[in-house]
Amino acid sequence: MALASQQEVEQFADTLSDCANALHARLMQAIKDQEIGPDEARVAFQQETALRQQANSLFIDAATLIVAGLDVAQNELMGTIQEANRRIAKIKKVAALLDFLTDVLALAMAAYTAKPKLILAALKEVKHDLDGLQA
Repeated sequence: MALASQQEVEQFADTLSDCANALHARLMQAIKDQEIGPDEARVAFQQETALRQQANSLFIDAATLIVAGLDVAQNELMGTIQEANRRIAKIKKVAALLDFLTDVLALAMAAYTAKPKLILAALKEVKHDLDGLQA
């Protein structure tokens, strides 16, 4: 089961931080290439900040956020987030990037609640997004 130990929660938080780093790099490139306007950039940077804050909160509270009864394997959860990290740099449309990051952020927030149903619903959305994105 995923997020069943302090180490697994910390591993998840670390991978979310990697996603925030990938988002930052993608946004900087989008600004440089003039693919994104100032308003979209502000929203995207706010999402990056929120994702980092969620990851940091998970790190801080990892010992108390162990999830009981989450019916998904840790490697499936981590694999999904790692795939999200890989895809961030490749998403061409800024609107699709922002939508995708909203769902990744929702998964991070769900993990912080330690409620299996919320985590599974958010994970399903991220997987759905990944299925819809071009590799």
